[in-house]
Amino acid sequence: MQGILIICLLLSFTIVKAQTAFTIYDTFSSDLPADKVNKIVIDGENNKWIGTESGLVKMNPAEEMTLFTTANSDIPGNQITAIFIDNDIVWIGTQLNGMAKFDGTTWTNYDPSNSSLPDYQVKCINKDSNDTLWIGTPSGLVKWDIVDYWFVYTNTNSLLHSNNINDIYIDAEDNLYIGTLNGGLSTYINGFIDYYRTDNSLISDNTILSIDEDIFNNKWLATSFGGLSVFTPDETFLKFTPLTSDIADWSIDAVTIDNDNIGLIGMSSTGLEVFDNVSWQNFTTTNSAMPDDYINTVMVDGDNKVWMGTDTGGVVVLDRTLLISVDDLNPIRANVYPNPVTSSCIITTNINEGVLQVYNLSGMLCLTQKIKSNTLFINVSDLVSGNYIIKITNSETSIGMPMLVAH
Repeated sequence: MQGILIICLLLSFTIVKAQTAFTIYDTFSSDLPADKVNKIVIDGENNKWIGTESGLVKMNPAEEMTLFTTANSDIPGNQITAIFIDNDIVWIGTQLNGMAKFDGTTWTNYDPSNSSLPDYQVKCINKDSNDTLWIGTPSGLVKWDIVDYWFVYTNTNSLLHSNNINDIYIDAEDNLYIGTLNGGLSTYINGFIDYYRTDNSLISDNTILSIDEDIFNNKWLATSFGGLSVFTPDETFLKFTPLTSDIADWSIDAVTIDNDNIGLIGMSSTGLEVFDNVSWQNFTTTNSAMPDDYINTVMVDGDNKVWMGTDTGGVVVLDRTLLISVDDLNPIRANVYPNPVTSSCIITTNINEGVLQVYNLSGMLCLTQKIKSNTLFINVSDLVSGNYIIKITNSETSIGMPMLVAH
């Protein structure tokens, strides 16, 4: 019971309903061909490319939609599962009909019958700085130089622990982070594949559905049953689950980091989570104008508006500037750095009077320190490695945030 009480110390914010903050594009209100949206990508000209169950949509900045289907173009299939924008080239992956390249005029299609693609289903596409295309399929990780060299990594010729590739993230150094089905997180660095699973690391789940990176080079992993798992540069994992934080669900389908380094998390059945490394906001059909709680994809445009593809409600756009901000809902703001902590850390906060307490997940108070300035130095050398909750309290309210001690 103490552990449950401590988890509740992480403040849950009330979302103010603001109908004008949400814009919905569905089959009733727009030219969207289907209400199930699998993928949204935004190009350099602010066009939104929307992959649906019934075709590919290009929405220009004037909100005019152009539909590409097998009936009006040479696109190979209508169930769009992957989109990658490469300057003026659009690459798309389909559920049943392979992959296509679209240059604005011509479609060039690839599948197992005319290429070395190992599967007709393409789940994700990305490209590194050497113009190598990386393709995720249920039959392996494909490396293609976009000319004639193909190679397929599988669990028989590499350390991949699953051939079913859900997502591929490529960082600034061309390192690959590969989310798999039941095979954990795989990395491809300097030509070598390594892996992180629940049996050899602290990763929270072996199914990774989506990956993005924050400004501190942490990789945020959306897992199927383990909540949000964050892979840090020192190769440790932070876990955010309903037991250790205010995240709403264990099951996450999508994650992206916005222009302010705020995490946007599409839940499998509980709406959108917004996490700024301190507090959580959950937008659902019951507390907002969200039409669906099942979020398949999340993207952010240049104006920091959140674009979501839902399972039955079409495309939802959230303009958070029209909502009451977290700062308005709670006067305390704080951050801990570094996190994970090895020996000591710095807590920065906007208050200069109050109390800081550190609890373990069993509810035991492990450390107390008075707040006398905006910056506090905390020594955690005497704490055992593990997850903790930092609670900051003043005369008005309190907030909580997670901390991982890793000696």
